[in-house]
Amino acid sequence: MSAPVDREQLRRDLSDALKVVQQTHEVTGVDVLAATLQTLEEPPYAFHGRLLLKALEPVPVNYNALIWSLVQVIAKLEQET
Repeated sequence: MSAPVDREQLRRDLSDALKVVQQTHEVTGVDVLAATLQTLEEPPYAFHGRLLLKALEPVPVNYNALIWSLVQVIAKLEQET
């Protein structure tokens, strides 16, 4: 059994990733954050994890979709706290 996800830390990590994507278009680590979202049992988070992974697939990366998905999931996590 895996350890529970620290949602506050996840929110901070996603916020940091959003800043990096917006400023430099660097996407390193976003796939790991997406996989973490998919481990959460609530459907909205798993859905946004899949959206993030889908936005990373095309070459070049779909930055608009990636940024939109990051903003949406961060907002959902903020609503919890």
